[in-house]
Amino acid sequence: MRLGSKTCRLTVLIGVICLIQAALAFHPPIVTAAAGAATVESVQVEVLTTAPTPLRVTRRMAESVRTIGEHLLLGHATAEVGERRQHYERLVRDVFDRVLSGYMIESVALEPAAVSKIQIRIAPWGDTVRQVDIQVDYSGIAPAGVSLLKRDMGKLEDDIRVALLGLPVDAVDWASGVARELIRELLRRQLPEFHFSLDVEAGQQTKVRLSLFPTGEIVREVQVSLRSKSIPNLLLVHARPAVEMQARTMRGLPVPYVERHLAYFTDQVRQATRTDPVIRQFDLQVSPVVRPQVDAEVAVNVEAETWRIYGEVYLDVGRDKDNVSGQAHVGRLIAPKDELFLEAKVLPGDLTWQFMPGWGHQFGPESRAGIRYRTNDRQWGWWWSQGLGGRWALRAERWWNSDQSDQYEFGLRYKLHDFLSAELVFSNGRSWLRMVGHL
Repeated sequence: MRLGSKTCRLTVLIGVICLIQAALAFHPPIVTAAAGAATVESVQVEVLTTAPTPLRVTRRMAESVRTIGEHLLLGHATAEVGERRQHYERLVRDVFDRVLSGYMIESVALEPAAVSKIQIRIAPWGDTVRQVDIQVDYSGIAPAGVSLLKRDMGKLEDDIRVALLGLPVDAVDWASGVARELIRELLRRQLPEFHFSLDVEAGQQTKVRLSLFPTGEIVREVQVSLRSKSIPNLLLVHARPAVEMQARTMRGLPVPYVERHLAYFTDQVRQATRTDPVIRQFDLQVSPVVRPQVDAEVAVNVEAETWRIYGEVYLDVGRDKDNVSGQAHVGRLIAPKDELFLEAKVLPGDLTWQFMPGWGHQFGPESRAGIRYRTNDRQWGWWWSQGLGGRWALRAERWWNSDQSDQYEFGLRYKLHDFLSAELVFSNGRSWLRMVGHL
């Protein structure tokens, strides 16, 4: 019988009542205290064992004996209890002996008072538990995620062993309720996103199987992206496998659990990027963002402190002339928000190169603007770009021609993935679709 469950406690109480009723059938009725007479107001219990017994187990025994004592003694005159002490001691012994397995009761001593004391001495019999083997089933959680769970569980496995080692084998069944209480307390305090089941196979080598089950929404997939506005994205290709491997540790975990450990998972992603030789050699700044949800996202921004280097290839659909081109950007920060740069654009159709030195200023996290000078035709132009959140961005540019026929261009861009974007372009009354490859 497991004394830890409410059902078993109720069973104990019913057994107590039945025994009391049986006892009253053979003994004169117990008279409650007269007005002004001292009565039993509370019961204290001390359990003594002849062999070392886990503290939680003896505490559980004491709680059971106190329940018995309170039903028998509370409200009765201390003088009457003193006169019938042996009768009450025998009742306590008989009731407790019915629910106690693996132990024999050597003696019960009752001290009647307003705070009555019951001292019960027990001794184990039969084989005892010499070894406890614990197997924990984490229900498909990734090994790296398991290491975090083990950290949160602390010394739970050791506490379970302490609760069972040295117990009589026959006592393991109900004493496992102590282990359940340990686990329940820990989950409530440290792992509220999980529930559990516990199977115990009693023997001198007791086997315990603890299964943890996540509750609520579970992380099913994790999408990873590595992006940079200051170095070519191709340089980040070798960093992706390590980041993806680390991101997969979130699979199978409850979404609220990942949210609660967001700093841990963010730091683990950052550490994974440090294994890449390019990031490590040039001491690039890594800013990972983890978004916990059923389809989680890990976005890693990798930036250089003083340089902005990137390249793009354009394929225009719906445009007859110059529909294939490429552009390289090399810039150096001269202040935290100011950049001097040189851009080179190539038009393979007529093998034309355009060189454009310029200046740019960062007005906000997603907002930049500046001026360019195109050396080929000696034209000045301004440009502006604005992130719209997520994968969307807006840009605009305008060139001043000497013949007053200014050129302007607007683009609404959507980033399909780290190496490809689609952009709807509007220029001087015309429009087309541009595919942008990010190098």
